Amino acid sequence: MDKAKIHDLDVLRPPKEFVRLGGNDIDISFIPSGVAIDVMSMQDELAAIEGETEAVSKARFELVAELCAKITENQFPEMTKKWLLQNTDVLQLKRLIELISEGITKSLASVGVDKDDAEDPQKTATED
Repeated sequence: MDKAKIHDLDVLRPPKEFVRLGGNDIDISFIPSGVAIDVMSMQDELAAIEGETEAVSKARFELVAELCAKITENQFPEMTKKWLLQNTDVLQLKRLIELISEGITKSLASVGVDKDDAEDPQKTATED
């Protein structure tokens, strides 16, 4: 009888890393692919917002909260965008998005994918 070959993809995950917010430990080391793609797209949208008016600042802050909620709500359904806006200050939200971005970058790097390539599936597909 042939011995089965097992490809253990769990070894590709980076070490566990958490952010504590509102008494919850949010795992930023594992971000599901669909959520990571949404977050990267929203980061591009955030970078495209220009200007320094109050309305622009509000739009940026709302988008950051929505981006963070993609991660928090996936693990803790009560931690929605509305929850984040009501329960965090600007510094907490800013640091949360920095840590989430770092988590996505580490996750992609652990499997040898560049963030820009991950955002452009056509680029990756044509290079293979």
